[in-house]
Amino acid sequence: MAAKEDNIAVDPDFYTLKGNLEPDDFQSETTSIASAIAKGRFENGRRYQATKEDDYWGPSDEQQFEAFEISDVADFYPTATIRGVDLFPPPVTWMPPNCVFEVDDVLKDWTWREPFDFIHMRMMYGAFDPEGWNQVYKRAYDALAPGGWIEQVEFDIRCHSDDGTLKEDSLLAGWGDMFISCSAQAGRSLTTQETMRGAMEKAGFVDTHEKLYRIPLGPWAKDKVLKEAGQLHYAHWNAALEGWAMWLLTHFGQPVPWTKDEVHVYLARVRLELKNPHTHGWNYGRRVWARKPTEKELMAKRGLKFEP
Repeated sequence: MAAKEDNIAVDPDFYTLKGNLEPDDFQSETTSIASAIAKGRFENGRRYQATKEDDYWGPSDEQQFEAFEISDVADFYPTATIRGVDLFPPPVTWMPPNCVFEVDDVLKDWTWREPFDFIHMRMMYGAFDPEGWNQVYKRAYDALAPGGWIEQVEFDIRCHSDDGTLKEDSLLAGWGDMFISCSAQAGRSLTTQETMRGAMEKAGFVDTHEKLYRIPLGPWAKDKVLKEAGQLHYAHWNAALEGWAMWLLTHFGQPVPWTKDEVHVYLARVRLELKNPHTHGWNYGRRVWARKPTEKELMAKRGLKFEP
């Protein structure tokens, strides 16, 4: 039986603070790069990757990059070589000497010669169809050194509240199910966090671990760590809303695809709900990590004797 989850305590002083939900306070400090570096297809004023016409629902432009807080792993591990891989280069003008950003498609053959000790993936829900995900996990398995680890972090886009302040008829309450339905029609599931553990194990990973987090949607939590996480999560939502919604709603919105203006009106109403300090919403975040078996483990599984 699963352990009972603790509710997130609300900070009673939160309502006396002013300006605590203004998105301008949380703008990313990253610097833009010239838009000519990477080309893509443009739709409704946003740029999308163009390896295929309808591959990925989320935009890959400077506006969307503002939604992400980049953790400087290279600074924490100065003796390691860190490779960041995406379909577009990130908007940065400086990086640590041990960090390399590469523009690549992970569905294509992985051409790195040296095996990796650790592969981290995050916020990739909706990136691939089920077969694409199987390919990615298999390639990650093959690219890791024996005993190396894979880790993935994804969010559940459905919103919840412990105290009933997220009303059932609110836009936020219906947000998750609506976009899960749209993405299913697009062939790109947004429920990756529910399937990634099983997919890793199917690819051959062992020693699998999983941890579930509650991430407040705003800085309303009493706990200091959750308050900061909620502040960043709120900023992430504000910056990413249009990118999440525009392509899916203008192609798969119900009952018929929406217009660009209809999406903007809808998002304005969503932002009003987000700014309401009396709504204590949160999302689940799920972290799964697993290990590639060692050569000794693989040989034992085949009934062979390992000789170092």
